[in-house]
Amino acid sequence: MFHKDRLILNHLYMRSEASQREIALVTGISLGQVNAIIKKLCENNLLRQEITSNKKYKYVLTQRGLAERARLSNEDILSTIRNYNKIQDSLKGLLNRLHVKGYKEFVLEGDKCDLHDVIRDVFERLELENASLLWGPSEERNDQVVLNLGRRFITGAHTVNVLNELNV
Repeated sequence: MFHKDRLILNHLYMRSEASQREIALVTGISLGQVNAIIKKLCENNLLRQEITSNKKYKYVLTQRGLAERARLSNEDILSTIRNYNKIQDSLKGLLNRLHVKGYKEFVLEGDKCDLHDVIRDVFERLELENASLLWGPSEERNDQVVLNLGRRFITGAHTVNVLNELNV
């Protein structure tokens, strides 16, 4: 199933009375494509089209449609878990390489975000000898590396742009 099909199926699961125009606005898919995809989903017995009392259409997911939506949700969850594990592995490798280069103090800089928590968790599990993890700017030293968590690329002899270094 294609990404656009999934978006429409998910939206109709939440709002079966949604018009095709609303679906187009919410999903960013053109009205013509929404129409064609809904037609295809009905032909594949994933959706059923009903006419309401005020002569508008209502789209109801069939048993097959509900099963497909559940299968896709499971795929999304498993994909998220795989990506999270890849991020953790990539961070382990990055922190180990930096530690081997002689860095003992790791300073997290940038917006405090989910990545901050992942790095902290990975750092704690690594138990790097004589190494510490700090938040915020500090006095620059040769055994210190700044881990930039921001989206903006920062240059510096002792700065690593974490988002650029992740191999996922």
